[in-house]
Amino acid sequence: MVSAKKHIEDIIPYPVEPEVEWDLKLDFNENLIGPSPKVIKAIKNINPAKIKFYPTYERLIKSISEYNKIPSDNIIAVNGTDEGYRYIFDAYCNLGDNVLTVTPAFSMPKIYAQIANCNYKEIPYKEKWIFPIKEFIEEIDSSIKLIIITSPNSPTGELISDENLKKIIEKAPNTLIVIDETYANYADKTYVNYPQKYKNVLVLKSMSKDFATAGLRLGYIISTKKIITNIKRIASPYSVNAIAAIAGVAALSDKNHVEKVKKEIEKSKKYLTEALKDIAIKVYPSQTNFLCIDFGEKAEYLYKKLIRNKIKTKLLTGIAKNCFRLTIPALKDSKKLIRILREKQKPLIVFDMDGVLINASNSYRVAIQKTFEFFSGKKVSLEKIQEYKNQGGYNNDWILTQKLLTDEKIKVKYEDIVKKFNEIYFGNAGNGLIKNEEWLISRQELEKLSLKYDLAIFTGRQKKEAMYALKNANVEDLFEPIITMDDVPEDKQKPHPEGLEKIKQILNPEKCWYLGDTRDDIKAGIAANIATIGILPPQDQSNELKNILKSEGAMVVLNSAKELLKFLEK
Repeated sequence: MVSAKKHIEDIIPYPVEPEVEWDLKLDFNENLIGPSPKVIKAIKNINPAKIKFYPTYERLIKSISEYNKIPSDNIIAVNGTDEGYRYIFDAYCNLGDNVLTVTPAFSMPKIYAQIANCNYKEIPYKEKWIFPIKEFIEEIDSSIKLIIITSPNSPTGELISDENLKKIIEKAPNTLIVIDETYANYADKTYVNYPQKYKNVLVLKSMSKDFATAGLRLGYIISTKKIITNIKRIASPYSVNAIAAIAGVAALSDKNHVEKVKKEIEKSKKYLTEALKDIAIKVYPSQTNFLCIDFGEKAEYLYKKLIRNKIKTKLLTGIAKNCFRLTIPALKDSKKLIRILREKQKPLIVFDMDGVLINASNSYRVAIQKTFEFFSGKKVSLEKIQEYKNQGGYNNDWILTQKLLTDEKIKVKYEDIVKKFNEIYFGNAGNGLIKNEEWLISRQELEKLSLKYDLAIFTGRQKKEAMYALKNANVEDLFEPIITMDDVPEDKQKPHPEGLEKIKQILNPEKCWYLGDTRDDIKAGIAANIATIGILPPQDQSNELKNILKSEGAMVVLNSAKELLKFLEK
């Protein structure tokens, strides 16, 4: 078998979005106002000869030169800034070279650094969002081959100051410094003249975010003649296609359209910043066509709410966890967005998973049997397992398995039980007994519920197991929040109401119901002061369990979650 280069095997590819029709696509910072009419006209009137022959770039380079007031020899056109980064790494970086930047920032340079087998050092922001200049400067020494500065930065939205940029340049006179100006037109701040002042500076420009030609993939590099010549040595000679080159000339000729776009974005940004004050925890200042917004613990809930309304945003992770990066649309679309975010919250239904949403009798229950048998050499019946469940206090299957063993006078370390149980149940990335699980309520039925109710989950499962089951059933987007055993301290698992209290704290619903199939579920619901509904699991539809659930305070006991909608309608 032919193998890829060893060092690229762990690279996670940049996620390419599937083709989905969104009412508002606010996740990739495209210019949502659209390109200049001159661009559309140029494409419509294209000479067929421009298609059948290889492209030429004299007019495009001349237009870029005039727009930026930079000599043509200092420019090379590229197939988007992605290709620009690749050329920089190909021309200047060797195996083991050190690259320095900040995080969070655009992720493609990291991928190209991994491809080039470079060491990629990211300095995290200590304060949102103030460039960490002290920590950054401390990392600069003669071993740094390449420094990447994005100004304004994504997803943080802030500009680097002239003072800080000069400090970096002065500290690194023999290091190639890339200034990524993808969003600079929105900030009215550019460093395109810096390559004339500093021989180690390169400016990377995109035409996706300001000129609205993201689909044509067009950008360019500005630097010294020597650096541009070196990049040309390794560049593909015709990577910018003829249509993109023609569109680029038309776009650069229409400065009025760019100014019109900027005015509309500024007006919309001002509206959003004000309107989000009573919804978000923090709206960070932005010098770009996007906003970074902290929604706190409500972030995932609001993200999924917008998805259900066919609005796509970027939910951030890591240092920027709970933040959206939100492309600023035209003012009318910003008003639509705020209207949906402010919609009155629906009543809330919180589901337990096993026995309520999932038939786990051939997975979790069998995993208990097999784990018990592994350590004891004996068999235990499903009926006996259900008896222990009905007693309460055994919501955790690992604890239940240990109790079964202890009652047989067999001592096994808890961590050994957990390890063996997980091998049997989850296996290797989901190839264990979890494959046997049957989803008990269809997506169609859940979607019908979601029209009138918000849906959440509080389960004793581990996070990876819960998410695996939800993704496998294609219903993950319908529930938020999803609280698992990983989200609750060990001493506050069911029947403690901590998980339900977390959900109430995040959503603060006026009305709420919790559905569970065990004594511990009902206890947790009652302790959280939530109307609690008992559900009889597939493996035990007995009157005995029905009476147990009622005795713990269940307002009603249903034969399955499928009966829920009918019950609530009554």
